[in-house]
Amino acid sequence: MTNGCILQTLLLLCFSTTALSISYKALRLYQSSGSVTCQELLLQLNIRPCLEDRINFKLPEKIKHQQQFKKKDAAFLIHEMLQNIFSVFTNDFSSTGTGWNKTIVENLFGELHKQMDRLETILKEKPEESLAWRNSMAILHLKSYYRRLQRYLKDKEYSSCAWMVVRAEIMRNFPIISKLTDCFQN
Repeated sequence: MTNGCILQTLLLLCFSTTALSISYKALRLYQSSGSVTCQELLLQLNIRPCLEDRINFKLPEKIKHQQQFKKKDAAFLIHEMLQNIFSVFTNDFSSTGTGWNKTIVENLFGELHKQMDRLETILKEKPEESLAWRNSMAILHLKSYYRRLQRYLKDKEYSSCAWMVVRAEIMRNFPIISKLTDCFQN
């Protein structure tokens, strides 16, 4: 009887580890594809040079060095970044004079939302780990970075040039997201 329970437990652990491994592999593929799609959509938005409005928003250094993150940590960071990118673009976007194609923007929102949904399935597996990360210094610095983007837009009264600068800054996020996605392959 005891041997049967142990065998069942071992099989369950093996299968759950295999399933989790497969889901990270699939997530990596989806995430890579989604990041490329978001970059392509952002590139389709009208581009105006606004060199005089450029600013260094200072993306946290810790986020740029992805080799130190475990799969779950990387998934949480990517989710946090996508959620904040979504928030930046939905923040008072309708009042902008950007002249951006609404269909492209809606497609961008849809793609960001799909990526967040996929990540949430992984993050729900061990919510206590996500809770620890939610209050980490890396996340607090990351949230501060996105608040600077939103404050910049507000200070510039959501001008077309301000949106171009923020769009360019957001474009710099996707190579970092792609590098974080590489953590899923280990």
